[in-house]
Amino acid sequence: MIKTLTAYTREIDDPEAAAAEILGQLDLPKNQLKNSLGLVSCFSEFADTGVLAALKDALPFEFIGSTTCLCGMAGQTDQVLLCLTVLTSDTVEFKTGWSDSVMTDTEAATATAYARAAAGQKGRPSLGFVYAPLILTISGDLMLTALDKASGGVPLFGSSALDHTMDYSTAQTIYNGGTARDRVAVALLYGEVNAEFDAVFVDADKIRRQKAIITGSKYNLLISVNNTNAVEYLLSIGLTRDQITNGLGVVPLTVGYEGGGKAVARAVYSTTRDGYAVCGGEMPVNATLGVGRIDYDDVVSTAEASARKMLAPDGAGALAFSCMARYLVLGARSQAEAEVFGAVACERGTPYQIMYSGGEICPVPDENGKLKNRFHNFSLVTCKIR
Repeated sequence: MIKTLTAYTREIDDPEAAAAEILGQLDLPKNQLKNSLGLVSCFSEFADTGVLAALKDALPFEFIGSTTCLCGMAGQTDQVLLCLTVLTSDTVEFKTGWSDSVMTDTEAATATAYARAAAGQKGRPSLGFVYAPLILTISGDLMLTALDKASGGVPLFGSSALDHTMDYSTAQTIYNGGTARDRVAVALLYGEVNAEFDAVFVDADKIRRQKAIITGSKYNLLISVNNTNAVEYLLSIGLTRDQITNGLGVVPLTVGYEGGGKAVARAVYSTTRDGYAVCGGEMPVNATLGVGRIDYDDVVSTAEASARKMLAPDGAGALAFSCMARYLVLGARSQAEAEVFGAVACERGTPYQIMYSGGEICPVPDENGKLKNRFHNFSLVTCKIR
C-alpha cells in the first residue's frame, strides 16, 4: 500500500520559511511510513533562490521532479508555486537515479539513470517515474525508448521539463535539490503497486477522418506522407504554412501504430529546409497519420472527464501531467484545466498534483490490450496510485 501526502508553498524568497511550510503541511512524524519518495514541480526560480536546496536539507527522503509553467494541488493553482507529492509506504521501496548529460550519446546517457536507480535491487520494479529534459533537438521519445529498453518494459509515467520562458531556457529536471537542463531523473518503485493510467487528447470527431500513411521518417523526423514531402502534404490538406511552422499549440497530429492500439498525439516542433517536420515523438513508417484540432472547450472537457473517470475516494493519490500546448490553447484562462481537475479531486477527497509538461510519458494499451510505454503531445496523462 502507498499513502499519498501533498504540500505546497508560494514562498520563493525565504528558503527556510518555504521548507518549514512544507514540513508543517506534511506532518511527517504523524504521516510518514517506512519508505518515502518526493515528486516535485515548481516555477524555475525556486531553484535560483535556494528553496530546492533547503528542501533537500529538510526532507528525510529523496525527491525528483522538474520545473514547469504552472502547477496545482489541494485546490491551489498558480504559476509561482512549488508542489510536493510524497509517496510513503511500509511495503514499497523507492530508488532514484540521475543520468549523465544526454547531449552526446542520448540513449546511453539516459540508461545510466535507470541503472543507478536499479543498482543493488533484486527483481524488476513495478513502476517508474521519469522526468526528462526539454531539448527541442532531441526527441523525448528517444529518452523514453532507452528507459523502456533498460527496464524491459516496466510501466513508466512522467514528463518533460518546462518553464515560463519563450525559449524554455530555464526548464530543468530536479534531483535531490540539484537541477540540470540536460539530465534525466528516474524513480523506481519495488513491491506491490496498484497503478492505473489514463491519456486523453480530444474527442474522435475532432480528428480528420481521411487518415494518411507515413511513408518516410527518421525517428521523430517526418519525411513523407503518402509518398509526398511532409510539409507539402500538410499544405495539400488545407493547413497554412504558418499553422505548420507554429504547430506547437496549433495543429495536433495523431499517430496510429501499425497493428492497432491507442493512437497518440504529436506536435510539430519545427520544419527543415527540405520540407520535413520535426515532431515531438516517434513517427514510424506505416503508421497512420491524422490531423486534429483542439480548443478551449476540448481542453477543459477532456480534463474534467478524465478526472471523473480516474479519481475516487478510494485512498489513492493522483499525478497528472498536461501538455504545454493545452496550456497555450487556454489563452487568458490559463488555469482552467488545472482548476477543473483539482475541483473534481477535492470533491472526491483525492490528494493530487497537476503540472504542465513539455511532453508526456504514459503507458497505453496496444492492439492486444497490453500496456506499452508511449510519449505523447497535446495530452493530459494521469496516474492513480495506491
